Amino acid sequence: MAMFQAPLLTAQTSHAQLLDEFAKVVKELEFIVNGAIDSRNVREIGGYNVNKTELQSRDGAVGMSSARTDEDDLRIWAGDPDRAKAAFKVFESGLVTLTKFLLSSTNGEYPKIEMGSEGNLLAAYFDEKNYISIEPNYFGSPSINLVRNGEIQGRINTILGFDIVSVGTMNIQAAGGSITLNPSETVNIQRWSKLKNVDENKTLQDELNEIYNRLESLENP
Repeated sequence: MAMFQAPLLTAQTSHAQLLDEFAKVVKELEFIVNGAIDSRNVREIGGYNVNKTELQSRDGAVGMSSARTDEDDLRIWAGDPDRAKAAFKVFESGLVTLTKFLLSSTNGEYPKIEMGSEGNLLAAYFDEKNYISIEPNYFGSPSINLVRNGEIQGRINTILGFDIVSVGTMNIQAAGGSITLNPSETVNIQRWSKLKNVDENKTLQDELNEIYNRLESLENP
């Protein structure tokens, strides 16, 4: 709101003084109405307080600053009168800090990307029940979760090392190439019956049992 100081007129004000004050009022109104509004004649606009270097809400929780120092100056903040605690900040360097955001298609519909400071740190949604999320604390380890129909189908985490966990069948495919396992030590499986030739419908344990039986029959004809 522009600050307009009305002249003080009394019964003793002369005609000449009245004309002089009228001219001052006209000049000041022209200055304001013609767009020459600045911190010298404005103290509030739309609920925002104005000074020479800042525009901020009455409670100080939202604002902008043009003050310059030798540091990376804060230019925009929102969320708290204590600017260091504000949830959203934009600095002179272009650095933006925020506690959560939502990037979505028109009208906030899916697909969308959402970040929050609680629960999932970051999630990319195809729809409400199908998404990929980053969970910062899954038993003391960050976890990438793959969710289908509202149920977690797989996790990637570091609880026991580098873990890839599937809920249900896991398919590993190399289109047009091979799959190579090259550990520095061993490839560990629970038992030979866990390795299966699907074309023959036989496990490695089945094959070993068959070889053992043949050898035994040769020894004991």
